Amino acid sequence: MTAPHRSRLALVWGSALLVAGLLAGCSAPSSGDRDSAASSSASPTATVDVADGSADYTAFCAANRAAATAKSGTVGEDLEAVQAQVTTIRDLLPLDGVSAEVAAGAEVFATAAEETAAILAEFPADSLVSDVGLDPRFTESQAVQSAATDPDYQAFIAWTIQTCGFDTAGE
Repeated sequence: MTAPHRSRLALVWGSALLVAGLLAGCSAPSSGDRDSAASSSASPTATVDVADGSADYTAFCAANRAAATAKSGTVGEDLEAVQAQVTTIRDLLPLDGVSAEVAAGAEVFATAAEETAAILAEFPADSLVSDVGLDPRFTESQAVQSAATDPDYQAFIAWTIQTCGFDTAGE
């Protein structure tokens, strides 16, 4: 593998981690705002009106927050969190009342999360995510490629941040 190829893979993996970090903003308070937000963990933006009623995305936002947090832990913790993400997004599919791009991106997200879970399951549960993150099974996976290049996936991530809320109090 050439050095530029490795750099690109590291950039792609870094982009995937950035997406996970952005998803941590789903209803997540900043470190200086944890106490004030503790009593209101369900963001008011987590319920979105749709044509035939309203959809509650609170569980999805919480699963994304947990998955982003788990990226700093063990493979076992991350696997559990990713599986919860898959369950919550699959329960919401197909998304109604969203653009075609967001709906398609939700499907890509669910498939990518399933692929990520399958890859995580190949590692010892007590391994650190940071120790396995640049493994070619991840960096060359369709999941990471989708996070970096698929416009529908990116539209879904933007929608998720908007829907779940993104803490910008520190900015």
